[in-house]
Amino acid sequence: MKLINKSNLGLVLLGFILQFSIQLHAQYLTLEDAVTTALKNNPKIKQYSEKSAQKKYADMEAWGNFLPKINVTASYTHLNDPLILDLNPIREVIIGIQSGNQAELTNIYNIIQNGAALTDQQKAYAAQQASAQLNAAIPSFDEIFKDQDYKTATIVGVQPIFMGGKLLAAKKFASDELDASEVELRKTRDDVIQETVNNYLTVVFLLDVVKTRENVLSGMKRHEAMAEKLLQQGLIANYNMLRAKVAVAEAERNLFDDNNKLELSKTALKSMLGIQEDADIQIRDSLVYSDNLGGFNSYLDKAMDQQPVLKLISLKKDAAHQKYNVERSKFLPQAGLFGQYEMYPQYLSCVEPRWAVGIQVSLNIFNGFQDYANLQTASHLEDEVKYLEADAVRNIRLLINKDYKDAANSKERYLKTDESISLAKENLRLNERRFDTGLGTSLEVIDAQLSLEKNEIESKQSLYDYYKSLTALNVNAGNPEEVLKIWNKAEGK
Repeated sequence: MKLINKSNLGLVLLGFILQFSIQLHAQYLTLEDAVTTALKNNPKIKQYSEKSAQKKYADMEAWGNFLPKINVTASYTHLNDPLILDLNPIREVIIGIQSGNQAELTNIYNIIQNGAALTDQQKAYAAQQASAQLNAAIPSFDEIFKDQDYKTATIVGVQPIFMGGKLLAAKKFASDELDASEVELRKTRDDVIQETVNNYLTVVFLLDVVKTRENVLSGMKRHEAMAEKLLQQGLIANYNMLRAKVAVAEAERNLFDDNNKLELSKTALKSMLGIQEDADIQIRDSLVYSDNLGGFNSYLDKAMDQQPVLKLISLKKDAAHQKYNVERSKFLPQAGLFGQYEMYPQYLSCVEPRWAVGIQVSLNIFNGFQDYANLQTASHLEDEVKYLEADAVRNIRLLINKDYKDAANSKERYLKTDESISLAKENLRLNERRFDTGLGTSLEVIDAQLSLEKNEIESKQSLYDYYKSLTALNVNAGNPEEVLKIWNKAEGK
């Protein structure tokens, strides 16, 4: 007896350990947990986060256009020969002229002193002596202009003064791109929230459907057992028994199909959350009605003020205007200061300055009509974005109107199913009682059971459509976080 007790105790402990292990590995999810996990793991959100980080640095780069650009360039050069400035031909001409003049002066002096002129041979000799003296006295007219090996190191600074408004337009464009990347990130987050909520709602809806199918199957099996007893007692025909068995088979098939749909919906949810397919997730929520549908105008006003698509188009419109300003700047003069300083003055030639400063102004006079064409392109781009914004506003209004009507219709359809479910339950109770007393048929009981099942599933379907439409309505109104508040309120959290 003691051995049996110990064995039973071991089995109890083993069952407890297995149950605890299953619960330990199971992950209980709430809607808020699902959304948080999806936002954390979704790769597209990470992609747009990186894009936003890129635009932050691009905006920082645009600020740099207003600051001076300072560069240091250094080089070492080896020439095949030094650069020489050779003016010896001029020196030879000077010596030749001066030698001739000196020979004539010697001739004149000899006429005055001796009364006779020099012969041509004597004049040539005098010019030759004067040329030799001048050649020895006058240095060579050549100088090294640049050494064969020389180094340079130059600091150059440029400060833009006026660029026709191009720099300011580029900065505003970069700021618009940064804001647009943040809006795109927000829109991506909204899309992820909506898809996660829809997947979560699908799982919850199918869980409720499976419970309904299980209740129906249980009822069908009870009816089958009762029919078998009545058949054995000879109170009903064999047809009723066969109909009960067919109803049980159909209920089992429906339950099997919905269980498969449930597993598929869980797989889709796990994929959205970025967790492994073999992970076991458990959801305890169920579809519970809560009246959270506000006024139509409140959703429309929020959409016009907060809808990411409209904000994105507004930023693109401003970016198109900045592009127009950039193209217009090409028709205006551009001015800037510049300065340079040479760090190796010993290698400079006699015509190269060590430092220089100045101002530069340029104005394009003719560019083959390219600047005019680009300006007109930018102008038409502005008009295109303006019409795009008008069309987007119209579509957002239509979308909000559709989502609101879908939510209102689902709400009304759900409210009307309550009475139908009550009547279907009473009808099932009466038909089961009639069948038990032999006054009713199996077909009547099965039809009553199927009618109740149909109404209960339609009720859950209406609730599912209601919350799905509410989700779309709040997301399109630019307020997806409201979906979590609505769900928590409905669940009493």
